[in-house]
Amino acid sequence: MANGDSPRLDPDIAAVAYDDARDAKQLSPAENADLCAGCVQCCTYLTIEIDAPRVAWEYDQWIWALHHEGIELYVERPERWFLHVGARCRQLTPAGRCGIHGHHPVLCREHDPRSCERRYPLSDLRAWFHDAGELEAWIRRERPAHWARLAAHRDAATRAASAPTAGFVALAALTRPSPGPRATEARGAGTV
Repeated sequence: MANGDSPRLDPDIAAVAYDDARDAKQLSPAENADLCAGCVQCCTYLTIEIDAPRVAWEYDQWIWALHHEGIELYVERPERWFLHVGARCRQLTPAGRCGIHGHHPVLCREHDPRSCERRYPLSDLRAWFHDAGELEAWIRRERPAHWARLAAHRDAATRAASAPTAGFVALAALTRPSPGPRATEARGAGTV
């Protein structure tokens, strides 16, 4: 497809795709196959709704997650946050077909190719974060009070990590025997 054009569908299937009120599970295998022809996008990721971050450590947690490969976040209107994990389904064959079709999970069966992301952009999309920098910039721009709390949270953690710890005992001191009262008593035993 050039320039983001929609795929060319069989005219009979196109009518089904846009005007049919049937449930996705009522589409025939042939209709599904034609609607999905040349596309495996829905088999290459997982999306899980998450609680919207509200406090500093929650933002910091998602910033940390975004430093990992294959992890993205997006926000839909109204305020719904999603974790997007790039992960190809193991059942997807090299030919781009489902290797367990007919025995595939209900979630797959309920997927409606008439309204998938291939045909309709996520119209309720507010923001998409591909990496930690994009989320940090968004927080700074869209939620300055949250950004200030996140910065304070990070500063406090940095100060705590660099402050000397009172009562610190080196691990080596805990693992080697030291002459204590019992050792002294043992040495002195029998010399009364």
